[in-house]
Amino acid sequence: MLLGLAVQITAFLRTAVIAAALGASLDVDAYNLGLIAPTFISGVIGSWLQLTFIGRYAALIATAETDMAAAYRGLMLYLVLGLAVTCAAVCFLLPGQIAGLFIPNGQTATIASAADALQLSGLILVPAVFGDFLGLVLNSHGRFAAAAIAPLINALVSVLALLAWPSMNLSALIWTLLLGTLAQCLVVVGALVRMGLSFPVEVGKARREVGKTLVLALPLVPAVMLANSAAAIIPLRIAELGEGMVAIYGYSSRLHTALTQALVIGLGTVLLPHFAALWSRGETAEITILFRRLARCSILLAGYLAVGIWLMDETMVKILFERGAFDPQHTRQVSWFWTVLSLSLFPLAFGTFIAKFCQALRGAGSILITGIVSFGATWIVAAVGAALARPGIIVGAAVAAVVGTSIFWLFWLGKRIRIEPVLTDIAAASFRMALVLIPAIAVERWIGQHTHNLPDLLSLLLRGALYTLVVVSLLIATRSHLWFLARRPGEAQP
Repeated sequence: MLLGLAVQITAFLRTAVIAAALGASLDVDAYNLGLIAPTFISGVIGSWLQLTFIGRYAALIATAETDMAAAYRGLMLYLVLGLAVTCAAVCFLLPGQIAGLFIPNGQTATIASAADALQLSGLILVPAVFGDFLGLVLNSHGRFAAAAIAPLINALVSVLALLAWPSMNLSALIWTLLLGTLAQCLVVVGALVRMGLSFPVEVGKARREVGKTLVLALPLVPAVMLANSAAAIIPLRIAELGEGMVAIYGYSSRLHTALTQALVIGLGTVLLPHFAALWSRGETAEITILFRRLARCSILLAGYLAVGIWLMDETMVKILFERGAFDPQHTRQVSWFWTVLSLSLFPLAFGTFIAKFCQALRGAGSILITGIVSFGATWIVAAVGAALARPGIIVGAAVAAVVGTSIFWLFWLGKRIRIEPVLTDIAAASFRMALVLIPAIAVERWIGQHTHNLPDLLSLLLRGALYTLVVVSLLIATRSHLWFLARRPGEAQP
């Protein structure tokens, strides 16, 4: 958790440097658009590996089938590396054609800039996919530290390189990102070398396991493509509203992603092999206990953060970004988009945890359904927003997609474990948090009226501290903190 927070803080520094130097310019639009294809490809490959490889590999490790595990990871490594090199070559050789597929024809300057960005950003695929695969192997062996430190090294290198770059432009943004990704990959490789893990090429021994992994990709790849396409719909739709809108959405999405990365994604990576081990041992009661705790803690954190963002978003954005080319109008737009995105914090968190459980069970068909739901919800809501020229509705498509997929995941979970206690905890946790947050909102609004003349940072610190103090005090005074953190189902009863 602390490493995840450090990664996000460091990444924020990079985002702040970009905002101050380039604001919401065409270069930042092109940078965000140029990363869509590489992000899409790495997301597809990464999700495929998490669903098909990690569950089986963790099971082989848990049952001490070390020879088969070594052959499996070795053959998969070279397969994944071949995919990454091929995709990177396509992006390098055909950047204009790829950019023209998803950017409207009338935006000639945007297409040209995005193509320039894509030609370089596609190279990131090789170290990114290679490093991600090796990170999954490390996590399966319980070596979480190295895999967690690697993204921090990535962020530090990319920030320092950007600060030292002679001129701030599109090329600087891409090259420094590539340097950071290479550094992350080297950290993971170093950890594996110290472990002494080998990656033998034993086609005969691992052919059957790899074949199953590839067969499972048939329903999975369309699902992951739909899910990752859904993420790309929003910047593409919002680009229709004019220059700078992609950059504005990019900044707000970066703020939102920072929270999900620090609080959700890191934990989800740890949960995947843990779920696989629990399921392989038939410990469904322990899985139910774990989901009840995850539900309560997710409500607690998501409620606190979402309301805090709604109350103090504009001040936070102003402190983080409003300097240089980033003006007050940009601050208002970014803060509004961030507030909209924060509505998805709980369904995103809990839905991610259930999805990790599904990946541990290698449920490719269910992943396909969620991809369809996510893509459909995003497409419909974003299309309505674009037709009405309402950027807030377009951004809200992300919330609609997350809510829709989370509803499906709850139905899916109900067929594997007892869902009634989980739903009861969600309802009770929501009620308890409402009772805590209402007084905290009133206090924050009151103190906000008396801090207008203070410096922004001091005002934010006072408001945030008092808001947090009220929330924590009420949780302790009502002993709700014990309920939220209880482990056994009997301990979680109101």
